[in-house]
Amino acid sequence: MNNILSFISNNFILSTVWFFLLNIIIFLIFKPFYLKAKLVSNFDAIKLINERNAKIVDTRSLELYNSGHILNSIHIPLKNISFKKVQELNLSTLNPVILIINSSERNNKYIKNFLDNGIKNIYILKNGIASWDAENLPLVINKK
Repeated sequence: MNNILSFISNNFILSTVWFFLLNIIIFLIFKPFYLKAKLVSNFDAIKLINERNAKIVDTRSLELYNSGHILNSIHIPLKNISFKKVQELNLSTLNPVILIINSSERNNKYIKNFLDNGIKNIYILKNGIASWDAENLPLVINKK
């Protein structure tokens, strides 16, 4: 124990950087346990759609939605998600919902609207449409 304290006092900057990195690693390990929605890969999203009849809700802007979206996805901009809007969707509480989110906004408050309506199986497509498109998976493009 004396050696550790001696090392820390002699190498304060190195010890501080090590402690900071350790905290980041611990945060990244435990972060998924505190998320209200689970991140899913493209493969897992396709599996949810095919096996469990998952519904896709695209929360990006209308311009981004029109530039390419997943077939049969429902478009609702993230800022327009409300208690009433979620009820209008008539989503089954048994079927999973996959959200397409463009950025890493504070999405837990929007996810709460789904949770308040009894929809417990909420997933977020990891890396959004960019990774879907990068893997050459089909997109529907609305031309004006």
